[in-house]
Amino acid sequence: MNQLYESFLDIRPGQKIVDVGCGPGDFTRYLARLSDGNSKILGVDSNPKSVKAGIADTKKVHLSHVVSYKLGDAYKISIDDDYADLTCCRTLLMHLDDPLKAVREMARITKPGGHVVAVEQGKMGIYYDPNDKRFSRLSDQVWEAQLRGIRKLEGKEFRIGEKLPGIFQEAGLVDMKAEIQNNVYLASDPRQPLNDVKEELRFYLAFFKERMKKDRKYQVAGGLSNAKVSEYNKGYVSKTEGLLADDQKLRQDPTIVTDALYIVSGTKPRQT
Repeated sequence: MNQLYESFLDIRPGQKIVDVGCGPGDFTRYLARLSDGNSKILGVDSNPKSVKAGIADTKKVHLSHVVSYKLGDAYKISIDDDYADLTCCRTLLMHLDDPLKAVREMARITKPGGHVVAVEQGKMGIYYDPNDKRFSRLSDQVWEAQLRGIRKLEGKEFRIGEKLPGIFQEAGLVDMKAEIQNNVYLASDPRQPLNDVKEELRFYLAFFKERMKKDRKYQVAGGLSNAKVSEYNKGYVSKTEGLLADDQKLRQDPTIVTDALYIVSGTKPRQT
């Protein structure tokens, strides 16, 4: 993954980099490591708690001399025009009801000839259990209904990756390029330590249970019946708890889960 981002972002010594919608700064600090501490990186987020956490975590890993944070709105970033050599965001635009406005703002603070980069989820997600094809189909139906529901109730496009080149073009950027970062989960993969697999499963199960009520609202709004949602929720929890209770069964589970992050870059035109 490092090689992909190093090649794509082409971070150079002395650059000014802005990470918009940085949250607690995980990606911001990753950019600092990619730059080998030779760039100045500013994380911007609208949540004071996230900014506070970012400052604390950055101090812990001794990157405060490279990375700083400030409160800011993605629609109105309090940074001067033509400031950054690279302005980026990771999984931000999917949460906005006007991603074009945010990209235009990112372009505003970028120098002519500089780059705007967005890393966002696309539609290339797969859940497939060859031993339970019915549940696999139900999983697809639930996810598609959830996307429709989010779009209907909140006007947000969670799988925005494929739309990024068009949004960038509309924002006035040129020379778009794109890559895909694929993530794959397969419990039977011997390269993954069993404890890591179980820790990941426990995390997703806890997250799933925490989100069930809110996600049901989206899924029903997207056209799925309450009965179908309940069937899916019960099936997912039962299957996951069963795998966590049986190491041998977990290691033989052929279910594959994938998702993709689109990495799209555009250049701010030089003034002529």
